[in-house]
Amino acid sequence: MVRINLLPVREIKRRARAKREITLFALAMVGLLVLLGAIGFLQASKEKQLQMELTKIRQEKQRYTRVLNQIKKLEKDKKTLEKKIDIIHRLKAESSLTVHILDEIANRTPSKRMWLTSLTQKGSTLTLKGMALDNRTIASYMEDLKKSPYIKDVSLTNSSLKQYAGRNLKSFSLTCSVGVPEQKKDTKQKSDNS
Repeated sequence: MVRINLLPVREIKRRARAKREITLFALAMVGLLVLLGAIGFLQASKEKQLQMELTKIRQEKQRYTRVLNQIKKLEKDKKTLEKKIDIIHRLKAESSLTVHILDEIANRTPSKRMWLTSLTQKGSTLTLKGMALDNRTIASYMEDLKKSPYIKDVSLTNSSLKQYAGRNLKSFSLTCSVGVPEQKKDTKQKSDNS
């Protein structure tokens, strides 16, 4: 018996080739999906790791923020204390200023040629009023006062002739600035810092 193949051979080959192509395409798609899944998994794990690092960094930032706030508070307290210390030093230096000024005036006033009738201190301004035998005595007294480390800027504000006990005397008024000498300030600061 003779058999006749009714299906053409080319058609069968074409179908087999199409099946292979579909299978290869399906395998390629499955491979692509597996690759995309692996990449997605790696990205998800990397994102999770980055999220953990971000959380850790935020916690460190909060800890450092607390430390920075403490440092700022300590710096503010330090400035306040420095201001208080400066005020204390200034008060110490100025507390004995009046005593030194009175001592300088008493030592520099010529007792046989002049006398003081009034002494007024307001802040750093000192006003002296008195009587002298002549203008030369007043000028000499002003020069002596300028030599004092506590008295500066001595100026004559008023001078007039005045009759006193039957004699013509010079009435005068002096204004000057007073303060703690600069070298004493430096010395005190150095001794306080030691």
